[in-house]
Amino acid sequence: MTNHKKVILLPTPVVSLWSFFDFVYLSGGKPIQDWYHKEISDRARFSFNALLKNNQKINNHLEWSGVDKQMQGELKGQQVWQWRISGEVQYRILGAFAGLKRAVFLMGYYHKGGVYTPPNALKTALERKKLLDQGACKLDERQAEDNL
Repeated sequence: MTNHKKVILLPTPVVSLWSFFDFVYLSGGKPIQDWYHKEISDRARFSFNALLKNNQKINNHLEWSGVDKQMQGELKGQQVWQWRISGEVQYRILGAFAGLKRAVFLMGYYHKGGVYTPPNALKTALERKKLLDQGACKLDERQAEDNL
C-alpha cells in the first residue's frame, strides 16, 4: 500500500515505556517537586525534561542518556542510579526502580568535587529508598513539561 498515491502515512505515536514518579512523604511533603521549582535553574529544568522525555521511550534502562553511574559508598548495593543534569552547576538526581518500568526520583542535589549540597544528600536518598521499599511513601507521577 505504500506505493499507492492516495495513501497518507501518519507518524507513529511514541509510546512511553517508562513511568517516572517523584518521592512524596506520607505527610504530604514533596521534596522533588520543591527541588525542581526552587533549587534548580531554568536551564537545568529544560535539561531534566529532555532526559525525562528521551528516557521514557527507551526500553532498556542501561541505555538511558544522562545516567552517571550506579552509586558507590553508602548507596552501594541499593540499586540507586544517578542522572547528570546540565546547568550552571553539576545538578544530579538520584532514583530507584519501583516495579516494572517504574522509576522513582528520590533526591535532587548538586556537587562539586566532594562537596554535596545539601551535605546529607546521599544519606537522605538512602532513607527515602528504604521508605520506598517499605511502601511508606506516596508517589506523584512526573510528566515532562512541554512549555520550557
